[in-house]
Amino acid sequence: MKNIIIAVLGILAFASSCTKQFDEYSVNPNNPQTASAALLLSGAEVATFAAYSGQIARIGGVLAQQVAGNQAQLETFGQYIITETDVVNEWGTIYNGTLINTRTLLDTYGQGNPYYSGMAKVLMAMNFGLATDFWGDIPFTEAAQGLQGNSQPKYEKQEDVIKGIQSLLDEAITNLSQPQTANQFLPAADDIIFHGNVNGWINAAYILKARYANRLSQVDPTGSATQALTALSKVTTDSLDMNAVFYDVAGNYNQWYDFLSSRPAYIKMGKFFVDYLKTTNDPRLPFLVGKDNTGGYTGIAPEESNSTTASEPGPAVASPDSPSPLATYAEAKFIEAEAQLRLGKAAEAAAAYNTAVAASVKRITGATIPAAFKQAVASETAATITLAKIISQKYVALFTLPEGYNDYRRTGFPALKANQDTDKKAVPLRLPTPQDERNYNRNAIVVGDIYQPVWWDK
Repeated sequence: MKNIIIAVLGILAFASSCTKQFDEYSVNPNNPQTASAALLLSGAEVATFAAYSGQIARIGGVLAQQVAGNQAQLETFGQYIITETDVVNEWGTIYNGTLINTRTLLDTYGQGNPYYSGMAKVLMAMNFGLATDFWGDIPFTEAAQGLQGNSQPKYEKQEDVIKGIQSLLDEAITNLSQPQTANQFLPAADDIIFHGNVNGWINAAYILKARYANRLSQVDPTGSATQALTALSKVTTDSLDMNAVFYDVAGNYNQWYDFLSSRPAYIKMGKFFVDYLKTTNDPRLPFLVGKDNTGGYTGIAPEESNSTTASEPGPAVASPDSPSPLATYAEAKFIEAEAQLRLGKAAEAAAAYNTAVAASVKRITGATIPAAFKQAVASETAATITLAKIISQKYVALFTLPEGYNDYRRTGFPALKANQDTDKKAVPLRLPTPQDERNYNRNAIVVGDIYQPVWWDK
């Protein structure tokens, strides 16, 4: 991995306008090169927002047919042409953005600041998770050690990375459960996500533990379900969702809005996604999908491109200050539904699924689920609940998160038909190893075949 670091001062321009102020910019005013814990945390959060709602999210959305590549580079992604040069920046955002900041935060302020340590570890777990889901084997233990002179980190097996993610989250929960008096500094406005609310971070950590336990549904069906439910038993209904936060200020815009503003028509909505919402009379349709040129809602199929009339992502997704989901209560309930179903507890699965759909509607529309939609879609019973229903509704609820693509690879739902104008006529199963890794890291495990499944995708 090249020793490229996103400059702290560059991140400051974004983060300071989001948080208004930090507790401290430097612990030692006589040493301005020492970044404060506050600055490092804000920088790591901003980089995480970029990772989760930037190009990786768009690629995942295209492959899962929630959106469609309509022009230029996005059109080639829709044709399943994804090269090692296309993903260099995305890898860099994770490793040279979030992970450099969090590693520095832990090394510099880890002792005596369990809250900062816990937040850093949650962010690390999220970014390692994003990387391993798309690339499989990745640098983990030796990652982001460029400042210590290690620009050739070893790669580790995805199985071990996911175990490491769980350990990071366990450590984070322990850190965040300490009393305030155990901290030298307390996160506040510099925590863009929860403004220093450690309960929100703990709740998110348990949802993430459930996500990565459930990711192993093909590897260990029973064990993964049990582990997911154990984590979810600690999730509370009164904690705020974990979101990527944006502002209606130039430079701080929602990533989807910013992309569509600067590259109009590169992305349109996917036909499969829009048609599913229309078929079910989904109240989230006008929030997730913008109106087309005729005042309706339309998407384009994977084989289509250069549409001037189809819909773009809607206001709940792509307004200047639209939040993007990172770990939500709705996701927790969908994971619970799937895990219960895998354990043969259909009644419990149905109840969790119904709650998940209602929670998603409330989150996206701000209103209670309409009676007609509830009756048609969110009134499942032990006799009617299926995995296809759970994953299909989760696919809608978590739009913009890569979970739709991850779930498709893991379960085969929703039942997508790949672009038929491609050689393999199959949806790609991963991203290729970035060019910089192949060129500059002699320890890189290079995979160029985007149809080679990752370890958890059995």
